[in-house]
Amino acid sequence: MMTNKPWWTITTVLRLLVDVIAAEVTRARPGLLGVRQALALLTEAPLHSDSPQLEQALERLDLDSLEFLNLVTAIVVLFHLHETGLDQRLMTSRRLRVWVDTVLESRRHWDEAMSFFTSGSTGQPKLCTHPLAWLEEEISFFANELHDRRQVLSAVPFQHIYGFLFATMLPAQLKIPVHDVRNALPSNVLRRAQAGDVIVGHPAFFDLALRSPLTLAPDVTVISSTGHCPASVWQRLAAAGCARCIEVYGSSETAGIGLREAAGDPLQLLPHWSRPADTVEHLSRYLPNGAVVTTALPDQLQWVEARQFQVLGRRDGAVQVGGVNVFPQRVQECLCQHPDVIDATVRLASAAAGGRLKAFVVPRVIGADSAQFAEHLHHWLSERLTAAELPRTITIGAELPRSSLGKLIDWI
Repeated sequence: MMTNKPWWTITTVLRLLVDVIAAEVTRARPGLLGVRQALALLTEAPLHSDSPQLEQALERLDLDSLEFLNLVTAIVVLFHLHETGLDQRLMTSRRLRVWVDTVLESRRHWDEAMSFFTSGSTGQPKLCTHPLAWLEEEISFFANELHDRRQVLSAVPFQHIYGFLFATMLPAQLKIPVHDVRNALPSNVLRRAQAGDVIVGHPAFFDLALRSPLTLAPDVTVISSTGHCPASVWQRLAAAGCARCIEVYGSSETAGIGLREAAGDPLQLLPHWSRPADTVEHLSRYLPNGAVVTTALPDQLQWVEARQFQVLGRRDGAVQVGGVNVFPQRVQECLCQHPDVIDATVRLASAAAGGRLKAFVVPRVIGADSAQFAEHLHHWLSERLTAAELPRTITIGAELPRSSLGKLIDWI
């Protein structure tokens, strides 16, 4: 039996489970609010096997048999409980503490890989499996870069690969505490950060935090990932006195690929990756046994030097909303399922307009009260889509906006 790695503790596993439960329940019931907030109370107090909160956590959600089965399956897949034969134990208990103990026991026997689901809103998230040795190799690099930090303030989900790397593995590797700040006002997180802190977030979080002027304490480091960090956010971080900003580029499929520390700089390939000579669409790295594995890139890249590149755009049509990959095509298809909608188009609004999705809808019957129909559609969509997928504005018109050549164009 192996000794657990430093990130496999009761607290870290509980945090992971809470976020998995919240994600799965939210996916099953898109209109249900406050799931994670209700469960987050479990991570804020010392855990005991007889804690009433732990006894009642799952019962409180009132999951039906199919929802419970989906949840158990997600946890089994994430932690690879099937590798040790302990997966069935989750089916026999709805006590969260039993689940925590089961994960820890399983990891003591088998700790070779972790699986993650893509953060996108695709209806059926893609499963991405990573050898734990690869994740350790990446976080060892960042631990060396951040060896003098005193604590981590995390504004990202723990069960996402970005959160697992930087809010679970990194603080455990550095032996420093981590605090979940997702329920705090973003601007307050920055204002209250202390010298030596590292804030782990995403572009939308930092954009919100910097809507009004503020001054950071000296020696605060910021890490941003999950999407391109706009130049305006870099500028406001610099104006606030941010000592160091690191943008990490990667994906659920690949984990971290590159980084940069200035808005105008190209991204630098992380040391464990290399470019195959015969392709610009793949990267390669070594397995522990010396074999070379080639991985397809999720985005189109422009290489400016041997190990420096710029990201041109995603291959799958995803856009970023609040640090989450969403797919306008899926939202458009959902809109077109409404019996009173003939056609629709969905796209991302500009950052100045809020950076959320917007929709243009052609109804079956053009009525006098377009605002009422748009409000009805918003309510209808809220029962079928996640919060990140919901269009912020819905415009009603007799036909989709097109150019003189018949191509779809933007609208105000």
